[in-house]
Amino acid sequence: MITSKSFFSIITFCLVLLSVSHLNCQTLDDINSLSTEELNSFVTKARENGYTPEQLRALAASKGLSTSEINDIVGRVNGTEQKSQIINDNLNIDNTPGTGLIPNPALTVTKSTLFGYDFFNNPNISFQPNLNLATPANYQLGPGDGLVISLWGAAENTYDLEVNRNGGIKIPNIGQVLISGLTLEEAREKIKSKLLNVYRGISAPNNSPYKIFTDISLSRIRTVQVNIIGEIQVPGTYALSALSTVLNALYASGGPTKQGTFREIKLIRDGKEISTFDVYDYLINGSQKGNLTIRDQDVIIVGTYLSKINITGKVKRPGVYELFPDENFSHLLNYVSGFKSDAYKDVIKLERINGDRKQLKEMSYESFEKEKLIDGDAIRVGGIINEIENSVTIDGAVYRPGNYEFVPGMTIKQLIEKASGLKKTAFLKRVLISSKIENKTVNTATYSLEEIMKGNVNVVLENNDVVRVFQNSAFNEQGSISISGAVNNPTDIPFVEGITLEELLLFANGYAKEANTAIIDVTREAIDDDYTTINTSFTISAENSLDISTNTPFVFKPNDRIKVRYLKGSREKLTVFIEGEALYPGSYDATFKNERILDLIEKAGGLSPYAFEQGATLVRQNPFYNDKAQNITLRDFKLDTANAENKNLILNNNKEFRVGIDLHKIIKEGDQSKQNMILKDGDRLVIPSIKQTIKVDGQVLLPSLIRYDKSLNFKDYINKSGGFNNHAKKNKAYVIHPNGDIASTKRFLFFKTYSKVRPGSLIVIPAKLDRSSGTSTQEVIGLSTGFATLALLIERIFN
Repeated sequence: MITSKSFFSIITFCLVLLSVSHLNCQTLDDINSLSTEELNSFVTKARENGYTPEQLRALAASKGLSTSEINDIVGRVNGTEQKSQIINDNLNIDNTPGTGLIPNPALTVTKSTLFGYDFFNNPNISFQPNLNLATPANYQLGPGDGLVISLWGAAENTYDLEVNRNGGIKIPNIGQVLISGLTLEEAREKIKSKLLNVYRGISAPNNSPYKIFTDISLSRIRTVQVNIIGEIQVPGTYALSALSTVLNALYASGGPTKQGTFREIKLIRDGKEISTFDVYDYLINGSQKGNLTIRDQDVIIVGTYLSKINITGKVKRPGVYELFPDENFSHLLNYVSGFKSDAYKDVIKLERINGDRKQLKEMSYESFEKEKLIDGDAIRVGGIINEIENSVTIDGAVYRPGNYEFVPGMTIKQLIEKASGLKKTAFLKRVLISSKIENKTVNTATYSLEEIMKGNVNVVLENNDVVRVFQNSAFNEQGSISISGAVNNPTDIPFVEGITLEELLLFANGYAKEANTAIIDVTREAIDDDYTTINTSFTISAENSLDISTNTPFVFKPNDRIKVRYLKGSREKLTVFIEGEALYPGSYDATFKNERILDLIEKAGGLSPYAFEQGATLVRQNPFYNDKAQNITLRDFKLDTANAENKNLILNNNKEFRVGIDLHKIIKEGDQSKQNMILKDGDRLVIPSIKQTIKVDGQVLLPSLIRYDKSLNFKDYINKSGGFNNHAKKNKAYVIHPNGDIASTKRFLFFKTYSKVRPGSLIVIPAKLDRSSGTSTQEVIGLSTGFATLALLIERIFN
């Protein structure tokens, strides 16, 4: 991809070649005759002078070079032929630039305090109109615009035409059509009416074989000449895209100077002022008022500024602003986006020119809000004092170090309690206090932190005191403490001496809504010389943290395990789903713990007339499912006591399983049906619509989908699929019924009994095992003979 920097290097030489008069390089041949060294020298000079690609292209065009010739020059400098469209697509550069020939100040930009000035002097943005967007409906055609007329259908043709100087296009075999001044939509209708004289199929209906379809679109945008004069960076005549607006033209000319106005930019057309554009209104509010699309021979006038006000200090966007004569401080505050949070609004300072000197006024925001401002005013908004007048600070081995509100009579112990207490790494022998007066440390003292926390020593703090709690370098790990059960976030944390139940609950995000806060169990490791007692259990009350058995305050120890009990009768929420052919499918919360399938169907309003009862199935979640471990073996679980259902769930590790049910039988037998199963959380009752096909898959000649016929049996469907192939294991064929049941082929002596086929069933014919690596028939005969001989020898020995 061509970067803006490389493109600039490629194109800059054009300006130098065409502006250095002594070289007389006025034609393409003259330029092509230059050596590579000369071209590189010119590129360097142009870069030093600081020209934009738009100005370079404009200069090249003004010297008589066409677009293709300019692209050829670009291709030579870059070492390859670069097409104009590729350059434009990569850089979004309009190849219809102005004719200005002076350095662009954007390339040597310095940040200005004048609001709006840097917007037009930012080399990192481009304000060219996007030519890839749809043409506006009100766009008026004129000489230089390109149109593509496409016809297809009963007749095909394409015309690529340009609006000539007379304002028309000449269509072969049709003649000239005047469209200048018309909008694109109006031009389409007029052109179509002319095309009808030759292509009658245009008016035919869309489904007619003689229909001719048409499309008329804008392929090229003309350029218009606009004059930009006044206090502008690069005044002159510019050739811009006809889609350009007043703002585009201002940006192409470098924007207003520091003496120019940003508030009253006038657009003159045919000697009359048709609009006034306010750049501030655009930048602050995004308003497009006055930002009209320019036309050929328009004049844009930028006058001098109206009045300038300088505002500094604690506002969000300090700088110099241009105001209308009737605007006051409230308008200015809107332009600066308001005060900063630390602004001092009680005293706002205003410097105003009065005769041959300045005067200073101070007023509050309320009295200053409606103050009329005049040219030359300077406003200063001060900030608040960066001091906290009533604070004490604690730092070091506490849970919440920082500044705290000072209250007369506050003690060190109270401050530590505000900081959520000492860390377990706190050094209890010493604590340091620094007293401050007027931000200068004048006194330090140390005390025993252990005695302070016991209440034996009471140290009162003063305003702005700083307390430092040191870390205990000889700290030893004491273990952990855990809380679980009916809490929102069961957790395990390092043990902290003196930790309370309330503090543990903070780590656990509080009680769950089913928690029984009256009784909480604590399990503690026990050391028993007889090896008979493993743990000691305690029961405490959450209201007062007392041991219920002794009615004494309970103190936690390392490795204690706290479990919050659930309320009696509380149960987890049970939600089940019904899908498919039910009157009201969706999710339902169980009312009773033992709700069954028929209860769910009743809640869903019953079955729809299209329900296929024989195909209904129950989908149940696997409680042992692990999405991170798909290969689980028996040794990973203690399955010796698990039932067969749980073993199957664990080994397969499927997310859910289909439970085969006979819904038709359940509905017929009612609540007494053995298949009317009790539902579990997450169960889904899936009721399909009526099935009319049978699928045959596996080792048949042609696996297929066959229409169900009550008169056909298992073998009939096999025959309709071409019969068994040579790899079919016929005696292991099975049928999967729509409800999930699987019926295998039964065999007695030489007779096989195949399962009955129901609508929606799947017949599966498995393949024979590959015995290519097994024991051959000859090997089997040889082994049999050897075993017989051995048996005969043993019999003779014993006899």
